[in-house]
Amino acid sequence: MNLYHDIPLGNEDFSEINAILEIPKGSRVKYEFDHKTGALWVDRVGKTPIDYSFNYGDLPQTWNEGDNDPLDVIILCSYPIAPGVVVPLRVVGGLKMVDSGEDDYKILAVADDKYYSDINDIADVNKKELEDIEYYMLHYKDLHGKKIDLNGWDDKATAQAILKKCHEDYKKKFGK
Repeated sequence: MNLYHDIPLGNEDFSEINAILEIPKGSRVKYEFDHKTGALWVDRVGKTPIDYSFNYGDLPQTWNEGDNDPLDVIILCSYPIAPGVVVPLRVVGGLKMVDSGEDDYKILAVADDKYYSDINDIADVNKKELEDIEYYMLHYKDLHGKKIDLNGWDDKATAQAILKKCHEDYKKKFGK
């Protein structure tokens, strides 16, 4: 089974989605899901002294033409989640990010976690939590010499529209 091709993205309006978890909250190890083989690889051990303050993964059956990879997801959850598992999520927004000149959009979603049960859209997310995510994203590649630009947060509806486009791009690319 290849999780990328065999797990459905989510419901019809993309308000609920599935993610393939790559990197647990608190980790300095960068895991990379290989959409071709379905394997989870250690990409690198963090070169900066900064931990992921969130769980992070890929979205099945999506394709981001900006960076030629599956669409990424930042997962809000109180606890680390094991790499390689499928996580059901609720979409709440998106982060407009450019990595070394390439669009690298991030969906923001919440796990089924009582501490995040009242979050339904980006405006509901604690500002400090959004700032922590922004700080991490701006600095995790500092020692690699790569430039990251953040262009703000999108609301849930905009993120859902991007999910729809990336799902359509996946179907075109892979003939599904």
